[in-house]
Amino acid sequence: MTIYLVLGIAGLAFLLVSLLAGEFLDGVLHLDTDWFSSAAVAAFVSAFGFCASLAQSADVGTPATLGLGAVAGVAFAALTAWLTRMLKNSATDQTPRTADIVGYDGVVVSSIPEAGFGVVNISVGGHLTRLNARATETIESGAAVTVVGVLSPTAVSVARL
Repeated sequence: MTIYLVLGIAGLAFLLVSLLAGEFLDGVLHLDTDWFSSAAVAAFVSAFGFCASLAQSADVGTPATLGLGAVAGVAFAALTAWLTRMLKNSATDQTPRTADIVGYDGVVVSSIPEAGFGVVNISVGGHLTRLNARATETIESGAAVTVVGVLSPTAVSVARL
């Protein structure tokens, strides 16, 4: 029973190391396939160890202990491989750029003079973006505006709503 507990704890330790240095371990061990990773190996070893320890404490015999441990290890390794593959291949949102914010609404933070720049806050993808702003008319702070053009990566043209 002790050897199985040691395997289970070693698997958990390897899982912790793979979470902290997973890409490094996968590169060193050449584990660059979609279905096989250091996290899957760690899941197999820890599930095998803990399940075999439980089976041995239930006095089911050595062949059944090894079989139950192997089945649990394969099941947990497959689940872990599937989960890591799903995370690795999941789609991510595009990084918002200033050029993408035409049409977004915002609030003037620093008043915009007719011939100069002020500052506006615009919520883009849930993130508050503060940009310099120019308008064709004077707009006081606190006013709601919409972005009508992009002047530079840090400046936009706005109009009162």
